[in-house]
Amino acid sequence: MLKRSFTWWACWMIGVWALVSCKSGDEYEAALPKDAALVVSVNAASIVEKSGLSGKEGEALVQRLGDALKSGMQGSEPLVDKIMADPAESGIDFRKNIYLYVESHSVSAGVLARVSDAGKLEALFESLSKQQICGDLVQEDGYKWAAMGNLLVAYTSDALLILGDPNGGVPQDLCHTASMLLRQGEEDGYCATSDFKHIKGGKGDIVALTSLDMLPGQYVSPILMGASGGLELKDIKTLAEATFAQGKMSIDFTNLSTDKVMKQMQEKQAQAFGKIEGTYLDKFPANTGFWMSMNIDGKKIYEILCGHPLLNSQLENSMMPIDFESIFGSMKGDVAIAGNPMSGKFIAYADVTDARFLQTFENLKPLLALTGNRMQLINRGATGYEFRMTDGSMLGMRPGYHNWWFGVSDGRFYLTNYAEWIDAFVPGQTLRDCPWGKQVKGNIVYWGMNLASAIEEAGQVYGSQAEWNQALGFLQGLDYMTFAMEDMNKSHLELVMKAQDRNILQALLSAIN
Repeated sequence: MLKRSFTWWACWMIGVWALVSCKSGDEYEAALPKDAALVVSVNAASIVEKSGLSGKEGEALVQRLGDALKSGMQGSEPLVDKIMADPAESGIDFRKNIYLYVESHSVSAGVLARVSDAGKLEALFESLSKQQICGDLVQEDGYKWAAMGNLLVAYTSDALLILGDPNGGVPQDLCHTASMLLRQGEEDGYCATSDFKHIKGGKGDIVALTSLDMLPGQYVSPILMGASGGLELKDIKTLAEATFAQGKMSIDFTNLSTDKVMKQMQEKQAQAFGKIEGTYLDKFPANTGFWMSMNIDGKKIYEILCGHPLLNSQLENSMMPIDFESIFGSMKGDVAIAGNPMSGKFIAYADVTDARFLQTFENLKPLLALTGNRMQLINRGATGYEFRMTDGSMLGMRPGYHNWWFGVSDGRFYLTNYAEWIDAFVPGQTLRDCPWGKQVKGNIVYWGMNLASAIEEAGQVYGSQAEWNQALGFLQGLDYMTFAMEDMNKSHLELVMKAQDRNILQALLSAIN
């Protein structure tokens, strides 16, 4: 009998050991809500390593952070010193990913982290409670919680949840939500969804997956371009993967939408866009502040616009006697817009198949005559116009005098507020010579920002170079930013630094120091 009892006990211990040893440490992820419309996964360990916080360069910032915490938590100096020396002393496992989420229609939001030591975490909250930073810990069935301002902090031996109500509810009202989330198994929550598999498979330091279901209804309609009510907002999704590398940050976007109506819309939109030829790269100098291009079929673009109820109503009932269909229908090929953000100067170009659409602007002259010369349309050659307006606020623009020039030259429509740029010759390097110039062709949308040029121009407006450099900090190290949309499902953004010899997070940390 004794031998049999011992054998049973030994088997039970072996079973328990096997279960414990097989735990992945990811059990805390089960607390993610199944209806989350936005989930952001942050690889804290990777970010700390890449930023140099754990090295010599980060020591000063860590010290300042520790001093700030101690000044706000009198009597907790030993605990703060322990946590700053070893973050594991907080009871939170920063080697595991931290999750931020927002539930459907933004009804609630939260942060989820793995608990490595519930005892140390309890000591941390007891110290915070003494400093009146949070309330006393309350023991519930299976978890503990405390109110911290407008937030509810709840934890078990596996998971730490910080919950908030965007609508301003009191923390105690979130106790039921916390209890439900902390009790659910992997099969009940977000972990069981295909979306979570995409997040876990992401390669970035920060990976986010969001759906339009996150937004309140009034913000969605303008985005959907008149789509029918058959749309399932939760099925319109995008995956974003942000990576911090040597001298740059990149974000890859992937369209994961499965909604049938949205897919049909995207297929229709894809037919209206072609591959960029890069026609207008040579029209602008290399230090141009901003440039964007795409390749369009204007006739199909107009059909899409007419499919949007609000836009269609404005086009059909416009007070202006302009043939919009003729204007859009003449555009086919590359279009581009460029300018310098600080000065406000810009010019737009578009390939056109026929210049006869300009005749429609003649119909505007009688209407403008009624403004008493406050608005004028003047012919500039056979295929050009100058539009003058004494006060921009008449058309919802900035107050003051405005001049615009538009027309067709060499088979290209132009629109600008700076006449000297029309068909201007570029004597030196053009945008084609930029580091990103050869990446443009073949995309359906591409834009580039010369941040170094824009910042330099802003410095001339701001004041002395010394004052400007001091105000800029990290920004003065920026070189350029680009965005490329390869097709309707893939796009890529890059933020590039002048210095390529260290991680962009280290450069940011150095600026903070």
